Amino acid sequence: MDFIFEELSMNALPSLQTVLYNGWVIRITNGYRSQTNSVHPIYSFNGNLVEKINYCENFFKRNELPVIFKIVECEEQYQIDKQLEELNYKKAELTSVQICDEIQPISNKWENIVTEENFSENWNNCFYFCKNIKDKGVIETIENIQKNIRHEKICVYKMENGNIIGCGYGVIENGYVGLFDIVVKEEYRGKGFGREIVETILSKANINGIKKAYLQVMLNNPIAINLYKKLGFIEIYKYWYRKNNIE
Repeated sequence: MDFIFEELSMNALPSLQTVLYNGWVIRITNGYRSQTNSVHPIYSFNGNLVEKINYCENFFKRNELPVIFKIVECEEQYQIDKQLEELNYKKAELTSVQICDEIQPISNKWENIVTEENFSENWNNCFYFCKNIKDKGVIETIENIQKNIRHEKICVYKMENGNIIGCGYGVIENGYVGLFDIVVKEEYRGKGFGREIVETILSKANINGIKKAYLQVMLNNPIAINLYKKLGFIEIYKYWYRKNNIE
């Protein structure tokens, strides 16, 4: 399997520390998000599988973090997934990876949409509010992640009656724009504002010559899945996490 979208997403949502171990990518970021605090076995490896899992378990324990493995739906990782299941790792956060091979020009001119090249205080405050993030340590971690994104960004937020009500961002790399952290304040959901944010990111990327897009959406979010289907996205594979809080 070609793991290009795994690589793109790791660059678009970087961890604060990355350790390479015999074909496996170990990412840690102070416990913030499964994606940035997990083992990504995306490359071929040699050696005993159980020993490799033990190594990763000890690594996360030394860093006082729960042990998490990210499993991609492909032949290469079925053996790893089966072994983790036998070790009582629970399946969680089933996610669909989707692509759009041709971004359509957006004719709509949405009002009260702000587009920036980096994360502003307004964008961050909206994101923290929508995600109910108040812990100063978590906020510092998020902003350090943002500083580590080295590719071109499209940061968008939506205003309504003078209030910032939603946001999202895109990262451009290798001819694709990846969509991340599309959120709208709860009381404004179901009004089409999420679509406005997504279409604005896609439109800006398209103007800059980008024709393709990708995203990751959890399967327990049918509203978002339906939106992305309307915009021409199709699933290419799934992934999930295996988690086990080892004492």
